[in-house]
Amino acid sequence: MEARNNTREIGERIRTLRVQKGMSQEELARRLNLGSRSMVSEYESGKRSLSSVNVIDYASLFDVSADWILFGAGDKEKREYASEVDEMLQAFYSIRNPRARKIAIEQIRALSIL
Repeated sequence: MEARNNTREIGERIRTLRVQKGMSQEELARRLNLGSRSMVSEYESGKRSLSSVNVIDYASLFDVSADWILFGAGDKEKREYASEVDEMLQAFYSIRNPRARKIAIEQIRALSIL
């Protein structure tokens, strides 16, 4: 019974990831070469267990750790945070005007106090 519950929880996590990315089951099946939407549905409902290869594929596609998919623990949040930091740094370094860059720094400092 415990393995079945774990399979269901894993399915819920991968469904959450898919929905957060705005993907349909069909699109996910295509991107991971799963054959059909029904295969994704079976994984998400807990009717079918993921193989280790599937876990790695899901983790890579959704940029989370395999531990997060399997156990709901690990670096899902850290990866999301790192992605946000990367986006902010790219935006910051794209500012060419020194005055605008200084204003951006001041705004970031002000927000960090909140």
